[in-house]
Amino acid sequence: MKTKFYLNGKKTTQKAVKEITGDKRFKEITADAKEAFFEDPYTELSYMVQGGILTVEFI
Repeated sequence: MKTKFYLNGKKTTQKAVKEITGDKRFKEITADAKEAFFEDPYTELSYMVQGGILTVEFI
């Protein structure tokens, strides 16, 4: 399963997301996003972070 990250609607890298959120928060966000995705794959997975709104997409 591939993960894509969007910050304020623009595609960004995992490295950039880790720098913005911090390693601990990044792990929490990805774990929560995976859990929510497996419950309902059509749910939008968005989180508030320091730089704006982070959207996580799984392919």
